[in-house]
Amino acid sequence: MNLNTGTPHSIEHDPFDQLMDLYEQNYILIRRLLGDLRRLTPGDEFTLGFSVVARVTERGRFTLEMAFTDHEVLDSHHRPVTLRVRIYLDARSAELHDPRHPASCLQADRTECNRARQSRNRMLQRWLLARLRRH
Repeated sequence: MNLNTGTPHSIEHDPFDQLMDLYEQNYILIRRLLGDLRRLTPGDEFTLGFSVVARVTERGRFTLEMAFTDHEVLDSHHRPVTLRVRIYLDARSAELHDPRHPASCLQADRTECNRARQSRNRMLQRWLLARLRRH
């Protein structure tokens, strides 16, 4: 038992908890953009502002796959960038999917994997916030 009544110098946060918080925040931002996600079906498409098209690509009982294509952001081949997001309806969370390395977290160091996930999903969060400001 810690009897120290002073203010703790630092509170350590579990990186996994931080990642889950980020997933929940991204879900909330997507709901703010699109409304009730439970009503969406494959093929549904939305134009967000002038440059972004959001499309439902797959639907499961508890999951939703979406593609957000941003025509203002171009890749190295001058094509619009598409962000693929997996939404967990039951857990109310959303994560940016990395199709290049689907099994990489099974083989990689867990800390490094979570760091990469956090980085990707922070980028998604910034992108979603920017879309909400323009929407």
